[in-house]
Amino acid sequence: MSQAAMQQQKPQGKQSGVKSSGNAKNKVKKTIPVAAGVAIMAVLLVISLFVGNMRALQNASPASFLKTGEVRSIVEDRAAAAQNAETVARRASLDTSLFQAVDSAVKSFREAKTARDLSRADQSLTAAVSEMTTEAKRELGSEDQRVLTKAMDTFTEQGNFLRQEARAFNTKADKAVALYEKLPTKFLLSRPDRYEGL
Repeated sequence: MSQAAMQQQKPQGKQSGVKSSGNAKNKVKKTIPVAAGVAIMAVLLVISLFVGNMRALQNASPASFLKTGEVRSIVEDRAAAAQNAETVARRASLDTSLFQAVDSAVKSFREAKTARDLSRADQSLTAAVSEMTTEAKRELGSEDQRVLTKAMDTFTEQGNFLRQEARAFNTKADKAVALYEKLPTKFLLSRPDRYEGL
């Protein structure tokens, strides 16, 4: 009889244990205010919206302009042509500030990291080289002028190649910019890169 009583008490003990854990769960649920739950859901919604917008923009944006082998090669060839022109121009008695401007522009041109930065650096480089060669042609002999003209032809040709690549890049970038303008979280995202001045 005592064993039967013990067996009856064990199930009752288990049942009472279940009831007490159920009460504990109810207590935990009641401790989270409704306002906090709504706030957490709102934060999660904003995060998921931001991540979704970011991924959509990444998928629409073209690869980095300067990471393509063609562009990197054009940049190096154009910078080298500018330096070749400078080497010839130094045979004339020009103000050193003209050469310093070219050197500084070449450095900025080679160090540009984005299409926008490269376009601005290229504009500065073009202006500096143009000013230097205009002054040099006034003082150089016919043979040096011929060599300078050849260096400038290469410089100009590489500039045309660069703008050609930039136009193709901007065609893709414009689609990404159009998407960017429609995104609700655009103020949290970087505007897609474009080559300026075309």
